[in-house]
Amino acid sequence: MTGAKGSVLQQVVLFIDWIDDGVIDVYNYYRERAKAARLLVRKEIDLNHDARIDVWSFFDETGELIREDMDGDFDGKVDWVEHYQTSKRAMSEVDTNYDGQIDMFKYVENGVLTRKERDTNSNGQVDFWELFDEQGRVVKTGRDTTGDGIMDTRD
Repeated sequence: MTGAKGSVLQQVVLFIDWIDDGVIDVYNYYRERAKAARLLVRKEIDLNHDARIDVWSFFDETGELIREDMDGDFDGKVDWVEHYQTSKRAMSEVDTNYDGQIDMFKYVENGVLTRKERDTNSNGQVDFWELFDEQGRVVKTGRDTTGDGIMDTRD
């Protein structure tokens, strides 16, 4: 890894055997800094103890969590991505049917789900929308019935 003006930055990896079974469950990747404490840049976790990583967490230059990639069905492929702003969840991308394509997007403001968008026919385009109130109740829905990606019916 190279830093500013060609200086070499060292990366340190700390391994954790979370359940003390002799198998590494957590990998913490740190970047050494000359005039500050190490900075956590990535964390990898094996949730189901099968020696394969299931969650990858990424941090920015200030140490804030910015993204997490997750393998929810433990098949080795990412099927859920969480995006964060100031370490708070802002948006999720989910492959709900595990076909390798993101088909649901969830938008969160101040910890509350505000909107959900889905591709219900697997054509790669959102065709169903839901809006939520502060209590998490659906208040409006909309559909694209013509396949042009534009909402044409509202409930």
